[in-house]
Amino acid sequence: MNIKIESLGLPMLAKLIGKKTEIDFPAGTVSDLVAFLAKRHGREMQKALLDNDGKLDLTIQVMLNEEGILNRDQYSKRVLKDGDKVIFMILVGGG
Repeated sequence: MNIKIESLGLPMLAKLIGKKTEIDFPAGTVSDLVAFLAKRHGREMQKALLDNDGKLDLTIQVMLNEEGILNRDQYSKRVLKDGDKVIFMILVGGG
């Protein structure tokens, strides 16, 4: 299936796959997509997306389509569909 991916504020991810791209993803959840990208693009992608435990880094948020930011506990439950748009963005704080 075709998944659209966008990178906001993550230069290493953008360098590896582009700021906006489409990939052929077999099937699965948001967590499966992260694992797929890490495996497909190797060490550099792992550094860009994952923490030391191999999970999506806490500074990275995921938005699916126009639904807003997903809660982290949804990553392993949310099954992606053909044509979905997944946006990886850096968590920015300030005040």
